[in-house]
Amino acid sequence: MKPNAGLPLKTPTEPDPKTWLKAERSALLISQTVSARTLLQKAGLWRATLCYWVREQASLEASWQPQDEQQQLNDLEKKWEEKKSLEGLYLSKDTLRAKLRVTPAAKIWCREQWGHNVDSLFLNSKSHLTRASCRIIRIKNKSLASEIYHRIKAKETSFDEAARSFGEGPERNQGGFIPLQPLGSIPFGLAPVLEHLKQGEIMQPIRLGKVFCLVELVEYHNSQLDEATVEMLLAEQFRLWIDTVVDYIEANLVWPES
Repeated sequence: MKPNAGLPLKTPTEPDPKTWLKAERSALLISQTVSARTLLQKAGLWRATLCYWVREQASLEASWQPQDEQQQLNDLEKKWEEKKSLEGLYLSKDTLRAKLRVTPAAKIWCREQWGHNVDSLFLNSKSHLTRASCRIIRIKNKSLASEIYHRIKAKETSFDEAARSFGEGPERNQGGFIPLQPLGSIPFGLAPVLEHLKQGEIMQPIRLGKVFCLVELVEYHNSQLDEATVEMLLAEQFRLWIDTVVDYIEANLVWPES
């Protein structure tokens, strides 16, 4: 479950960090980390440690059916042992299973918390999930832009050649190519234009500021609310929520003198 920090999602307000980090949980955190806190801070690992701790604690709240849990952990343990050694990581078998449990259990917890918001999360992030690439030629002279358009359509020259010969922006060096990226990140406000083009289609010159622009759609990958997208959206919600909890911990938790 890999988050995507580029998604324009708001931090979830529930569970409330103050409520979730109840007294017994705060005491547990202190008891588990206080002796190593100074060393972790010196190593620059303190915040990462807190993030992992919050992630693990949340995963322990997941409503996981015991039979499913054991089967999945057995499979994960088998895959782990095929690639890595317990001795090299100084992990006991029980510690390994606890470690392996965190990620799948966290996925379940995220669905329980925010699964009902997936549709709205998807709509808010659609322009960042849809990806496109294109070629553009920017020209100040309207007549020249129109002439080049008709020459490309008549196959008298290629878009790449025309961009290198007549383009007036730095993209001319790449044949006008703008690589595959989230639709919301496409420069020059071209996203609405690309949404109405078919792959390989060239739009007649349009005015962009002080120049005229020819646009050819190269690739377009429309976003879909499939299982992979759901996981990515929930993972990003989880990342944002963990950050707020860790911020609260660092601002409010009182640590005993070590």
